[in-house]
Amino acid sequence: MTHQNAAASVMAAVRVSQNVHAVRSQQRVLNFPLSDREVHLHAQMIEKVIRARRKLQLLRDRAQALEGALGRFKARREARRA
Repeated sequence: MTHQNAAASVMAAVRVSQNVHAVRSQQRVLNFPLSDREVHLHAQMIEKVIRARRKLQLLRDRAQALEGALGRFKARREARRA
């Protein structure tokens, strides 16, 4: 490893360490209670996830129903041709 490569590797490691430190300083300590605003935001996020899951399930159910209808249509069309 050349001197230049070693210096670049050290600088990269320092940047990673600084980034980790910055992220960790922004993280919340788990043993402290949430503020009212944080509880409200958390509840809103959970509600949005639940709504999105319901909509996704409706889309899946609709796609399955349409797939079944298409299968029946193709079967009737083939029966007419026979």
